[in-house]
Amino acid sequence: MAKSETRKLELNILTPRGVKFKREADFLAMRAVDGDIGILPNHAPMTSSLGDGILRILNDGEEEKLALFEGVVEIKDNVVNIYTTIAQHPEEIDLERARREKEEAEAALQEEREDFEMQNFLLQIRRALVRLEVGVHSTDIGYFEQFDEEE
Repeated sequence: MAKSETRKLELNILTPRGVKFKREADFLAMRAVDGDIGILPNHAPMTSSLGDGILRILNDGEEEKLALFEGVVEIKDNVVNIYTTIAQHPEEIDLERARREKEEAEAALQEEREDFEMQNFLLQIRRALVRLEVGVHSTDIGYFEQFDEEE
């Protein structure tokens, strides 16, 4: 019996400035607008709109995270192309700025606001939380635990 070849995903992240990131992966997880997507080799072809969230890349037992803010993912023949305007590596994230933006948006939520303003502040908080989790290189910090408990 012939040994089967282990397949990998080919990940490409493309921004308006060109190719931002290329990597092989055993598994990918990301936030779509309608829920999380997990991608293994030989995934069925699909296209989906992405929301703000963390791209988790698992390769040979190692995990890598990037912050992704909106975009589109296309999957076909073990090639995963992500088109986005913002994809940040942990070292590109200003943690102090993210903390400050989160705190300012949380403070603004305490005031009486129009619905569209409230949605904008919630979006700012979500993006700051994504940056904080990716920027600290750790899932055990617990920034998302309060949201997981509420759901």
